[in-house]
Amino acid sequence: MQIPRLKRFLFCIFLLFGILANAQDQDTGELSLISYLQKLESQYNVKFSFVDEDLKDLKVLPVEEAELSAILRTLEKETQLRFSKLSDRYFSITPSTTLDICGFVYDNYGQNTIPGASVEVLGSPMAVLTDMEGKFTLTNIPREAHLRIRFLGFKPRYISASELINNSDCPVLLLALNYQELEEVVVYQFLTTGISREKDGSILMNIEDFGILPGLSEPDILQTIQALPGIKSIDETVSDINIRGGTNDQNLILWDGIKMYQSGHFFGLISAFNPYLTDQVTIIKNGTSPQYGDGVSGIISMETKDEVQDGIFGGGGFNLISGDMYGHIPLSNRLAVQFSARRSVT
Repeated sequence: MQIPRLKRFLFCIFLLFGILANAQDQDTGELSLISYLQKLESQYNVKFSFVDEDLKDLKVLPVEEAELSAILRTLEKETQLRFSKLSDRYFSITPSTTLDICGFVYDNYGQNTIPGASVEVLGSPMAVLTDMEGKFTLTNIPREAHLRIRFLGFKPRYISASELINNSDCPVLLLALNYQELEEVVVYQFLTTGISREKDGSILMNIEDFGILPGLSEPDILQTIQALPGIKSIDETVSDINIRGGTNDQNLILWDGIKMYQSGHFFGLISAFNPYLTDQVTIIKNGTSPQYGDGVSGIISMETKDEVQDGIFGGGGFNLISGDMYGHIPLSNRLAVQFSARRSVT
């Protein structure tokens, strides 16, 4: 019969210790400022006069001081409130007109510090930058002030200064990354009309839609090719083309699959290929296929139309340097004759 009584006795002892430990934890935790002031009133036999709206959201840690004056000085520092002594027993509590605040600026992705972020007081020239730890400090700013925190690549954040006085430590403010979706860009022309880049990296020139580059009096295949990146002429001629630093004889020039050894006239100043008889041109300068078996630097493949046109057509042109003509004469449904000529006039 004594064992159950002993168990009940031990249970009551443990319960009592648990209640005391819980009470001690509550004493060391944060209290609302209004509750803490009521505790001070009963402890020191004083009265505090304040507006509940000014103090309802504030919390403080109990101050381990014996003198009331020391406690009030600590509360003034933590809460940014002004404690005015009216008499020996009565004190008034009013919000201070200025604040001293601090904070840390982190990013919301990896919780990393953001040094160099600007913290501005809106409507005032006051502004500071965060240090290497992301910390900033502002003193004597208006209580009603609003802050703007900015940094490149992050969305700006707006916060009132009064929100930063509820903590005894400097609060952490997070900035969100700024993602900007770029609008789609569609390139319809590459240098000029009729030039497009293929998926395999080659460049295709459609002669039917071929335009004239600035500085040219008429369309010219070889001179237009020199406007492409990585292609130029060292001696500034039309037909001597250097692709990616290679020499002219390292290029493979094809006309309907036939290797061409002569690509220009008049010391290379005039192209030998009439653009009006050419249907399309393919330029390969980023690595050639083994099927060609030649062309270390690049390939220029020109192709004429692979079908017989219904009627006769042709044309000619003349300028101060040269004259040219071309023609297409169908002989039957399966046979046609194409010709072109060009001669310098200087």
